Amino acid sequence: MSKTRNTPQAKHSHHSSRIVLVGSLTRKLPTGFVACRNADIRACVKDAPRRVLFISHRRSSTDQLLTAGLQRQPGNRIRELLTLEPPRPESVPSLSGIFERVVGASGGYSWLPLVELMTVVTNKDAADRFIAGAADSFSQTVALVRGNRMTVVVPFSFFHESGNGMRPDFQKLSITDYGLTVAFGDYEASADGILYEFDPAYRHKLNKHRQEHEQTFGACLRRLRLQRRLTRNDFAPLTANTIARIERVEVARPHGKTLEIIAQTLGVSADEIESF
Repeated sequence: MSKTRNTPQAKHSHHSSRIVLVGSLTRKLPTGFVACRNADIRACVKDAPRRVLFISHRRSSTDQLLTAGLQRQPGNRIRELLTLEPPRPESVPSLSGIFERVVGASGGYSWLPLVELMTVVTNKDAADRFIAGAADSFSQTVALVRGNRMTVVVPFSFFHESGNGMRPDFQKLSITDYGLTVAFGDYEASADGILYEFDPAYRHKLNKHRQEHEQTFGACLRRLRLQRRLTRNDFAPLTANTIARIERVEVARPHGKTLEIIAQTLGVSADEIESF
């Protein structure tokens, strides 16, 4: 069903693939995805198993999904629909009757770039990353959609002013670094820092990991950073994501300029960090 190939093997992938990307697309898709051109939407929906995620990046494609979905047998709902462009408001109730879950049904979401989003939703740690967010000035909250399409609601007050005086601009929300960073203008917050505070299961998992690696450079860095009351945003020009990855032991022990910046920010020599 892809635009560049229409073989029996490609057609079979509609049944075996968990994710269907809808629209006229020519880019090479990652493993686990299948492309469905607008002209083929009716067949894609008709043949789709229940446990499948449709991703629609245009409102026109979502309208065609709705029309095609009305031809399915009553009660034969599809698991999920992700709409990168919000659908017509009046179509949402009908879409909710065809799909068990519709994510992005309202406006105001900022999405991870499509190429990065496709990588995140198929990643084994999808639940530990964000793919979208929406800020609500009335309730003073940010709704963050994880890679598994579950939502975490975080109050504005969680995002404290950084040590260098930088404040979040909630009108400039973006998701970057393959879902590992939430940015509000130039202010950055790490996904793991947010989930640590608002997801007990994630906190338990991370604490267990930290106990297993408590003698690493990353564990010492985190302990010393917290003692100094510093956030991960306080190590500029290093990003919050870089500090998070070091603390999670996802990268080798830093050296050179990176190590120098970390030591200067902490107010210790580079050799002292691992003594904490």
